[in-house]
Amino acid sequence: MTTHTPTRTRFARRLGALAVVVTALVAGSVAAPAAAQDSEPLDYVALGDSYTSGIGAPNVSISPLYPVDPQNPQPCFQASPGYVDVLDARDDVLLTANAACSGWTATMVPVQVQAASAAGLLNAETDLVTITAGGNDVGLPDLLQSCLSGPVKDCRTAVKAAEAVTRTEVLPALIDAYAAIRTAAPNAEIVVLGYPHLFSPEFGDNAFITDEAAEVFNKGTDTLNKVIEKAARTSPGTVYVDVTDEFAGHGFGSADSWFVFNPANPLDGVSFHPTATGYAEGYYPAVIREAKIPALQD
Repeated sequence: MTTHTPTRTRFARRLGALAVVVTALVAGSVAAPAAAQDSEPLDYVALGDSYTSGIGAPNVSISPLYPVDPQNPQPCFQASPGYVDVLDARDDVLLTANAACSGWTATMVPVQVQAASAAGLLNAETDLVTITAGGNDVGLPDLLQSCLSGPVKDCRTAVKAAEAVTRTEVLPALIDAYAAIRTAAPNAEIVVLGYPHLFSPEFGDNAFITDEAAEVFNKGTDTLNKVIEKAARTSPGTVYVDVTDEFAGHGFGSADSWFVFNPANPLDGVSFHPTATGYAEGYYPAVIREAKIPALQD
């Protein structure tokens, strides 16, 4: 896991009030921290695809941020409670906008940035931005179909082709997306989230995918995550977050899976997205760890 020094002037100032102890430079002098309630909450904006828009959680809605385009009437689907909502439930975080949309690609993120900026929701006052993007750019539904229904060689071929797209097309699209966010929110900490392994082949074959195909698919996810991490390195004030450890043992095939799955229609558009538990216990703790947001006290 790689982290980078962010431009966190306002971010650090607000989090400083939540520190457990501040040690003075004067020998023997220890100052008590300011009360958490005296600090302003972090101004937070979420961007990206379905993993940030919360698909897989039970309560589906349509974002009011985007007017429906007659040429492309697909609405912006979101669902709750995703990890964004868990963050927003904290007293020290204030969600200004969830601009993420199911099905959107990395190349479309600048449109989200423009919409949030035009609405006055993403600007120099923004402290924290989180984003997932890149999975739709490589045709995730087609990959799943190849690996679920076809022989392993077809899965391997499809994943190899997607990996090539990841390196040649997704990488520059992500770099452009992060640059657009930085321009619109120059003082924000940008938290770039990777994708979990969808499958847990360690539990053995199941009726829908062989453990060999599951391992091939997971390795493709690792390639995508490495490219996301590489793109994050190009953007000052950006931190990459690997969530594969948080989801380990909870992929499809596990008795305790954190993913939605519809056996009647595995490619229904909701399957293979995190459940509310996956967002709360997988993505959320990874965000607060890497964004240096203090854990709440019981």
